[in-house]
Amino acid sequence: MEVRKFLSLGQQPSFHFPANREEAENERLWPLELGFCEQCSLVQVLESVSERILFSGDYHHLAGLTAGYHEHLQGLADTLAGLFDSTDGRSVVEFGSNDGSLLDKLAARSFDVLGVDPVGQVTAAGSQVVKDYFSSTVGADLAATRGKTDLVVALNVFAHVTNLHDVLDGVTSLLKDDGLFVTESHYLVDLLETLQYDFAYHEHSRYYSVTALDEAFRRHGLETVKIERIPTHGGSIRVYAGFAGAHEVDQSVIELRELEDSLKLRDSMIYTQFAERVEQHREKLNELVRFLKNSGARVAAASAPGRAVTMLNYCGLGPDDIDVVSEISPRKIGKLFPGTHIPIISQQELAGDNQPEYALLMSWHIADEVITNLRNEGFRGTLIEPLPEPRILER
Repeated sequence: MEVRKFLSLGQQPSFHFPANREEAENERLWPLELGFCEQCSLVQVLESVSERILFSGDYHHLAGLTAGYHEHLQGLADTLAGLFDSTDGRSVVEFGSNDGSLLDKLAARSFDVLGVDPVGQVTAAGSQVVKDYFSSTVGADLAATRGKTDLVVALNVFAHVTNLHDVLDGVTSLLKDDGLFVTESHYLVDLLETLQYDFAYHEHSRYYSVTALDEAFRRHGLETVKIERIPTHGGSIRVYAGFAGAHEVDQSVIELRELEDSLKLRDSMIYTQFAERVEQHREKLNELVRFLKNSGARVAAASAPGRAVTMLNYCGLGPDDIDVVSEISPRKIGKLFPGTHIPIISQQELAGDNQPEYALLMSWHIADEVITNLRNEGFRGTLIEPLPEPRILER
């Protein structure tokens, strides 16, 4: 099948934060280009980078760090528990379990839990993690040694995998006949509508529509049985899949298939228009930031998620434009921002005595939470929301 290129976001680094200038000078960059499949509407990064490079060493994303996402995981744990009359004796394997935030919540609801993550850790609550990349081999090994499982869960990691079909082979090896594969992914429709080009980076190599997931599942004897649209990460879908014929297909699946057909996600026009809007956005954001700098103001960036790496590097906003980047994660504070090498300071320092006049909200998709935290910390400056259109927020 043909994958057509529609957007280039320039040379981009991985989500690793240089500890010093020497590390920054040795930082590797890769071209970040997006293409779409005319057959199934899967959007993907065209040049893949090995997972063992991207997720090696001190990977900097912690799933449970924000209050909003912590609440989201609590709700998901309740939802998964509600699938069964009783969770006693029910098992869950989560791959890409990260810091174990969901595992612990499921264990508290009497599930037998296991995580699979190359940089995962045994949590404070004692949830166990297999330190490996999930694959067909890992799935088969777990099925042989632990038995098959009721649920396989993957949150925002399904976009990370470089060998999708090998991972799905692992899922089918591990699932019971009536089991469910539950995955949350950014929803392509939301990404296109709200101009979220900033969520394209090498760690996220795929961006899913229901059409694309249907095609992938079909090749492995699975089918989509239920879908929920959820607000996380600027717009996502929670998809439930099982073996074909094992579960009744919910009306939600039919409705989203019809929506995608009406939007013509397999037509090149929607992607051409998206690319044009992205280029226009870069010009507008540059004009705004440089106007403020030329007027004598200092401009910071508030928070350093993966999406910020793409936006700042694509827009060419470096230390001459953005004075500092603030963060709440101790893993990032004191380091340099990937690619641009802007110094990273704590949120407390940003809100200290020597405050900049403006702060660009890089986690704009959770703006309410970030703004509340900044104001509670004592930040008095003016805030800028970069997407879908750059705008200065009124106090």
